[in-house]
Amino acid sequence: MSDLWRVADKASERFAAEALDYDRYRPRYPESVFDDIVESAGLAPGDLIVEIGAGTGIATQPLVDLGFSVIAIEPSESLAAIAASHVSERAQIVVGRFEEFLTQSPVRLITAFNAWHWIDPRTGVDLAADLIEPGGLLALVWTEVVEWGQQPFEDRLTEVFGHAWKKREDHVDGSLKPVREDPRFDDVRGRHHVFDRTLDASTFVAVTKTYGGSHTEEQYQTIERIINDDFGGSVTKVEAAALYLTRRH
Repeated sequence: MSDLWRVADKASERFAAEALDYDRYRPRYPESVFDDIVESAGLAPGDLIVEIGAGTGIATQPLVDLGFSVIAIEPSESLAAIAASHVSERAQIVVGRFEEFLTQSPVRLITAFNAWHWIDPRTGVDLAADLIEPGGLLALVWTEVVEWGQQPFEDRLTEVFGHAWKKREDHVDGSLKPVREDPRFDDVRGRHHVFDRTLDASTFVAVTKTYGGSHTEEQYQTIERIINDDFGGSVTKVEAAALYLTRRH
């Protein structure tokens, strides 16, 4: 089971400090992942859905554009303010934690994009089971790396940092474990929606910094120099929106 939720408040403070970079550099999710969620949940325009950990609204905006009534929950006031600027009055932005969220309305869908691991797993599953109407869907998305760049570049990353960079975080399985074990939900199904972005050196470093880690500024400068000098100034990073779906009994 993932324990990241225990340090969620500190993580929220870090994200808040990097809110503008988070909004500017984090990848946008492919349309196909939203199409998959909508089809799987049997959603119709106007349906009420809840998004957990909305951040700066990177997933909120596409959900609103599809015509759904969205309640987007985000603990960081800074990130929530940016999300609100993107969606205007078209979504209800709630500043707070999902564990403290109260609503009397059942929902067809609860979703979280790169956020479920920040939720107290037992409380989160209980709340989701209470909120989702029978036959409704819990849809959890994490971004996984398929390729950091062409293979020679991945080798250079290993040289600079002394270890291979992870492509899939350990907390994904830990976060899914309580959901898989809960009898109120069906088996969890996983699907991957692959996308890529060609990033110049400064953008590659900037987006990497938004994910945190213990890397030094000197290491980042070395990577930026390698991309510029040895890879023509850019690398193509291939990622996947890993979608995990389960239906409420």
